[in-house]
Amino acid sequence: MAFRYHCKKPLKVVTDDDIRKIHEATLQVLEDVGVKFEDEEALNLLGDCGCEVDHKGMIAQFPPSLVEECLQKCPPEFTLHARNPKYDIVFDSDSVHFAACSGMEILDLETMERRPGTLRDAVEAARLCDALDNMAGANTGLGFISDKPPDINLEWLYATAMRNSEKITSVAVMDDSAKWGIRMAKAIGEDIIIVPSSASPLGWTEEQIGGVKLATEAGLPVGIQSMASVGATAPATIAGTATVMNAEILAMVVLTELLKPGTGVMYSCFSMPMDMRTATLASGSMELGMLVGISAQLSKFYGMGSMVFLPMSNSKLFDEQAGYEKGMQWILAGMSGINLIWGAGMVEGHTLWSNAQLIVDAEMCGMVGRYLEGVSVMDETLVGDLIKEVGHFPNSYLGKRHTRDWWMREQYQPIVSSRECYERWVQMGAKDILTRADEKAKELLEKHQPVPLPKEVDRELDNLLQAAAKEKGIA
Repeated sequence: MAFRYHCKKPLKVVTDDDIRKIHEATLQVLEDVGVKFEDEEALNLLGDCGCEVDHKGMIAQFPPSLVEECLQKCPPEFTLHARNPKYDIVFDSDSVHFAACSGMEILDLETMERRPGTLRDAVEAARLCDALDNMAGANTGLGFISDKPPDINLEWLYATAMRNSEKITSVAVMDDSAKWGIRMAKAIGEDIIIVPSSASPLGWTEEQIGGVKLATEAGLPVGIQSMASVGATAPATIAGTATVMNAEILAMVVLTELLKPGTGVMYSCFSMPMDMRTATLASGSMELGMLVGISAQLSKFYGMGSMVFLPMSNSKLFDEQAGYEKGMQWILAGMSGINLIWGAGMVEGHTLWSNAQLIVDAEMCGMVGRYLEGVSVMDETLVGDLIKEVGHFPNSYLGKRHTRDWWMREQYQPIVSSRECYERWVQMGAKDILTRADEKAKELLEKHQPVPLPKEVDRELDNLLQAAAKEKGIA
């Protein structure tokens, strides 16, 4: 399977004229309503550069000229460098990569019971990400590990991902952990993804602004993520939510480019609708997929990178609902041309993780990737001479050299999907896809050995973990 795909003709959820309308409405919101920044230093910088600032309310109102000026400073292309250069992630006009995200608990497929994740689970998840060719980023599969101190849980997750994969990972802007993740990535010689999230509607907290400062100081790109929720922290309409999302992201783009002009930006939509019947987030909804498509169009309109933490599902199990919700969001995000789609392995939002689900998601990514590769139309694929040679029924193409040369190049080869006849499927144990995926995960874990860090670098990660623990008062 490929590591990087290319979306040459992105899907458009709305027209180009609609995108311009959203942009114009966003500029109006930024100028008339403004955005809240809970950081005095940020407000002073914005004020010095032309914003009207209400220091008491911590609101900055943006002149359109400043927004347009800062958008011009965003580089149209940049690269996140992995420990192994073949796993570098490219953010440009058409590259698409897939990666794993995380859950908070593990679902045991034998007992169908949930349990807290452990360090061993985190190691396995990171190793699987490393083993799967079409996973561009490594994740530990967990947002929490139960056998490590809570206050340095995130630092342990970062170190675990870096030790068990040559691929890029991400850090959370929370619990004062981002600075340690940056130092760890620097120690092993790779970049790391930093994604601060808005406080919707139209706000940014001091902690998240601090994450942007850390990224720019380290010379890293910034993933700027809106948390606007349709009907809750944003209007009930998709267009209204897109405007709030865009205003939050563009406001932070301005601050980012003022802090360090030329910083790469990853436009990130996390705008889940609120299901008003249940007062829960509709994480597996088509509307989220549509907003992600709009975010891709906006990112390309502005000439910046894009990423998203999806697909997601509201299902509490790895079942048909998880399959169709995730499948539709995978293909919407891929066809829209999002540069990094970061969501394999999880269901029930970001709550539940399974190694088997990671394998199933990798299967779906491969199928979306095959679509993105497109159809090659040339003499060698049109094969008029061969069609003439084979002629009519009952002749066939099965024994032809062209068929032997081309069938694997043209057809995606699934990892775990069943294509056997019924009788053969029964002979093989009549296993459902999750069972097959779980077996595949175990096979990969048995066979695949990640490239270890040099001993001195591994020791430096230990030193940084100890320093983080000491700073947080942990023995």
